[in-house]
Amino acid sequence: MISKNQIKKSTVTFLFFSSCLLLFSHALANGGHRIEIRFEGLREGETYLAYHFGNRQYMQDTAKIGANGVAVFEGGERLNPGLYLVVLEDDTNFEVIIDRNQHFGISAHPEDIMGTLEFTDSPDNEAFYEYLSFLTQINQQRQPLEQELRDPSVSPARETEIRQKIEDINNEIIQQQDDIIANDPEGLLAVILKAQRDPEMPEPILFPDGQQDIDAMYQVYKSQFFENIDFSDERLIYTPVYHSRLRTYFNNVIVQHPDSVIQEAGRIIDKARENSELFRYTIWFITNNAESSQIMGMDKVFVYMIENYYLTDEVDWISEERRNQMRARAEALKPLLLGETAPDLQLENVEREKVVLHDIEASYLILYFWDSECPHCLRAAPALKSTWEELRDEGVKIIAINTEQNRQNWKKAIEEYPEQWIHLHDTDNKARILDTYQIFAIPQVYILDKDKRILAKDIGVEHIASFVRQDMRQRQ
Repeated sequence: MISKNQIKKSTVTFLFFSSCLLLFSHALANGGHRIEIRFEGLREGETYLAYHFGNRQYMQDTAKIGANGVAVFEGGERLNPGLYLVVLEDDTNFEVIIDRNQHFGISAHPEDIMGTLEFTDSPDNEAFYEYLSFLTQINQQRQPLEQELRDPSVSPARETEIRQKIEDINNEIIQQQDDIIANDPEGLLAVILKAQRDPEMPEPILFPDGQQDIDAMYQVYKSQFFENIDFSDERLIYTPVYHSRLRTYFNNVIVQHPDSVIQEAGRIIDKARENSELFRYTIWFITNNAESSQIMGMDKVFVYMIENYYLTDEVDWISEERRNQMRARAEALKPLLLGETAPDLQLENVEREKVVLHDIEASYLILYFWDSECPHCLRAAPALKSTWEELRDEGVKIIAINTEQNRQNWKKAIEEYPEQWIHLHDTDNKARILDTYQIFAIPQVYILDKDKRILAKDIGVEHIASFVRQDMRQRQ
């Protein structure tokens, strides 16, 4: 359930690209809108109208509930067609479709909205709630079957029977959807139902020996994943459906490797060119998804998107200031991408001798950025010591690079660490290690090979040993 406090009342702010979506057009046909809602039993208060934008909700309007229990949302401009939320002060809410007809009435009792909801002059919402009621009933049939299917004692014969019943129920849902789509193929409900569907798969593709070609089936599924999305239909942005489809595809369907993501990014963005708003949203989503990804190496996708879209004529909806910020971010990250030669550093050891990072020879270098007052570093230290003890005979060296400015604190702190580690300090911040290696949180780890190429970064110390072992096996 969405809370009115979760509804954004100001500009859209999405991580790094907080201003990239501010210029979305709202120009639609004339005619205005008027949505009158009668809340049975309410005599005062406010209600809110919110719209979906991707996976978030934003405030559209506020209306007073009069003494007669009536609240009216109205204006001289048409609203962006989409899926909206009506929210009461106690956070009770329900969704409505606002599409071609934007003059309609609603009545509901706040204590039982689903049981009392009625619409006047809104066949879209009548069909919508008939479908929701159908799903409620059908799920009441399916849930006990699915629960029984999870019972390990169920007999094979009964399992077959249950699976057939579930398949029949699923087919009934598909038929209900087909009827809605056929009745009003251009309506928003039909567009939503189609967009949520997975592609229809062909008969199994077989090898000559009769075994199923799983990879070929996957390629078909991947290539047709968006076949039910109408990329010319801007309404999809104002529902959660398009965002959900993008999220599923880029996080679950395609191989989670930056090169694969980049290849698919270009293909899906080209599809989205049919509508300028979907085009913008798709570019934003892929960039933001890469930036926020917890998968190592996805910053390559982030840099690619900035260089190939935001720093070109493809993106014309951001300010020059924002473009320059993005350029600076990409330039800072590019030398730190996996496979790149790590930036060289000249630091000081305890004896104040100069040590050049690229001069240190080792099968693997573990760069460990830390601070003596960092509690996370203190917790990570035992695991790092164990890792070093396990790997030191394999030619692995630990380069412990202290990020603080207090040299005395550093010298005292390293007494607790193995003296065989190479302990270095950036005296007077001459090497600017935080900027050079984009250190925003510590501890931070980089793993370099013998040629100083970056193999891994942002990796927990507890995973260093397994990563190095795996890389060793791959190189054999």
